[in-house]
Amino acid sequence: MKKETEVREIIEYYAGQKEAKSQENLTAMLREIQEKEGWIPAEACSIAAEKIGIKESMLACIIKLYPSLKSAPYVHEILLCTGERCQRKDSLELLAAVKEKLQTDKEGLSKDKRILLTTRNCLKKCSTSPNIYVDKVHYPNMTKDKLLKLIDKLRQE
Repeated sequence: MKKETEVREIIEYYAGQKEAKSQENLTAMLREIQEKEGWIPAEACSIAAEKIGIKESMLACIIKLYPSLKSAPYVHEILLCTGERCQRKDSLELLAAVKEKLQTDKEGLSKDKRILLTTRNCLKKCSTSPNIYVDKVHYPNMTKDKLLKLIDKLRQE
């Protein structure tokens, strides 16, 4: 209950600012909410949108714009390259295997909400394809077996 009160206070503060609807103000508010919660709950976005007089989709766009903002309570993030060279070395097979293992939703969040799967067209590491990043650590020359073992390890943490 204390966190909820603190989040409401954060929203009240930013809603009272002169440029309350500015991207800079909204981003600062979202960052503060995330500091308190560890992520940005949909309920907080709903309350903030109503207080400030904007659409929730505006906040959703800002969250997507800034990779450091989290709209889910995930603990780990897997970024998989789907660029042309990685595809030639079966990155799409890796993607399918990860999706199946994690049972991801349409946003890429695992069934247990602990792992976020995202893709990027090219990670600029073509010579070591296929490439992935797990929690910002680069893993080159990835194979399906190595990746599935890595996911098992993440789930134990």
